[in-house]
Amino acid sequence: MNRFRWLGLIGLLVLVVVVRCGGSASPHDPVRIRIPAIGVDASVQSLTVDQSGVLPPPDSYDVTGWWREGPEPGERGPAVIAGHVDSKRGPAVFFRLNDLGRGDQIFVDRADGTTAVFATQRIERHDKNAFPTDAVYRDTPDSQLRLITCGGK
Repeated sequence: MNRFRWLGLIGLLVLVVVVRCGGSASPHDPVRIRIPAIGVDASVQSLTVDQSGVLPPPDSYDVTGWWREGPEPGERGPAVIAGHVDSKRGPAVFFRLNDLGRGDQIFVDRADGTTAVFATQRIERHDKNAFPTDAVYRDTPDSQLRLITCGGK
């Protein structure tokens, strides 16, 4: 199934950050993502794949986008949030994603006022032509979050 090919057309390098949720959380639509270690505090918009099966990037460089057909952050499975790394004007929302360290916390605020809390596990780098679609979107036994951006420029 080739439904999720975001960023394959956008950049030379793809960063995937894998994080795990701490504790149980009820699933609700994400509205904001906060990553204190790298200064991220951004709204989250809903994203759906287009007719070609590609997950488009967020509309703006200072917001993120959540893959709506997937799990909500805090729900079992791999929730996916995408964001730009830069623009022609400079750094974008996920510019410092590569600076995350193991254990750095990520907070996803949800529409019901609750927050799902995740801890960074690892950062993966992939060539745009080798995007690990199955690994990113495959079901997981627990709540996980995937942060995705392109290499920029």
